[in-house]
Amino acid sequence: MALFPITPPAGIVTNGTDYANKGRWVDGDLVRFENGYLKPIGGWEKLRGTALDGAIIGLYGYKDNAGNNVLGVGTREKVYVLYDNTWTDITPAGFVNDASDDPLGFGAYTYGSEDYGDARSQSGLVLQAGYFSFDNWGEDLIFTFSKDGKIYKWQPDSSGGSPDTIATAVTNAPTGNLSTLVTNERHLVAIGSSDDPRKVAWSNREDRNNWTSKATNTAGDLQIPTGGRALFGVKYRSDVIIFSDTGINRMFYAGSPFVYGIADAGTNCKSISPRTVVSTGNFLAWMGENAFYIYDGSVRELPCEVHDYVFDNINVAGRAASWGGHNSNFNEIWWGFPSGDSQYTSNKYVIWNYNSNVWSIGSMDRGFWIDQGAFTYPIAGDSLGFVYEHESTTLNNSPNLNSQVPFCETGPIQIGNGDNYVQCNQILPDEEANSLPGVTLSFKGRFTPLGPVTDFGSFTFENDGYTDARFTARQVQMTVTGSTTQDFQVGNIRLDVKQRGKR
Repeated sequence: MALFPITPPAGIVTNGTDYANKGRWVDGDLVRFENGYLKPIGGWEKLRGTALDGAIIGLYGYKDNAGNNVLGVGTREKVYVLYDNTWTDITPAGFVNDASDDPLGFGAYTYGSEDYGDARSQSGLVLQAGYFSFDNWGEDLIFTFSKDGKIYKWQPDSSGGSPDTIATAVTNAPTGNLSTLVTNERHLVAIGSSDDPRKVAWSNREDRNNWTSKATNTAGDLQIPTGGRALFGVKYRSDVIIFSDTGINRMFYAGSPFVYGIADAGTNCKSISPRTVVSTGNFLAWMGENAFYIYDGSVRELPCEVHDYVFDNINVAGRAASWGGHNSNFNEIWWGFPSGDSQYTSNKYVIWNYNSNVWSIGSMDRGFWIDQGAFTYPIAGDSLGFVYEHESTTLNNSPNLNSQVPFCETGPIQIGNGDNYVQCNQILPDEEANSLPGVTLSFKGRFTPLGPVTDFGSFTFENDGYTDARFTARQVQMTVTGSTTQDFQVGNIRLDVKQRGKR
């Protein structure tokens, strides 16, 4: 008898064929790898019992001057805030939304090639979806929607007054903007300002209503030095990183008399969607058109073991629906993207654990994600208009889970030296897996790499740490399936095997 370890190293690998990824995890859902162990992700709960109007495409959380939580929510139709446990529709008067059922429009190609009134063909076309940018000016919420172009404010008024009933435009602020943010120096910045695709403008310091540049103030504007359109900005340490449709630019505080400068910081590294850019504090990460990227002072491509899963399956026409979010408690970045027939909804996700550099994959309807901070748990929203707290409960309590269960599947695992058949008699899980119920193992065996597959059934862990399992094969694929009602950890699983003949 011999004990043969069968658990692959942490992380899912999808690049290449399953056989090329022998001895690795190759598929999964609702799982993560933490300290080398396979575990289920946390569940989620609705932050609001009823849906908001429109798919969730923007979120922002902070605290007002009295320490109350403020959550700004942007949908394809409206803008909401959650403040003092009350949801309020603060959509500005005349707000231009993204509520069209078919943003691709009607008709395509040459005259008469498609019928009038039919949705435009997707071939070669890309959905130009709008996106939100949120920030706070002190305790006031600031936001811009790219298809509307105005900069709006909403005041909670924690000093004793009443919160604003709706958001209103910032006085004297430019229009025709693609996004906005507040710098560390307390300038309000408009990117793609005044319908000028390369213009970045900013207000006077500590004065968001003054945008006219004078010798006596610090208001001003610049053009990004590279080609393409300036789309949105992300604060990174003391700088603002401005993403364009070709790459990134670094906007830095230069002091008097120029106030700010802008320099090229990377080319051929555009973000596939403004929603995919994630800041961890130590670096920025985002999804590009055919790769993931990191910026920590310079740009580099992020090696990705699930690259094929993402970029071979993404719906290119709907790629603007892709998003990214930080889950700092687990040292993870989540990215979601639309696949298959999904155009406007992200239905797949990948998780990158940047501490251990391992990846996970799965299916989930989400449109945006923000990390914990002002709120206890990460917050995300879906295409139905629901807002969720993540990592707050077990999976069985999670709405819209349907029939999904946490699982992870390996590629072929060669038992022994692969020349002989081996007979498995028992499965021996490690202590962590044994002490936590709700885990089932199933095996599929082959006698040759391309031979027929034999299902060897399902086995559950026994209390004594030994699970009887009788089967014979040269190589197997293992699937670990967890219960949604219980937490679990799966570490080193060993098979008690006996070598047989070569036949």
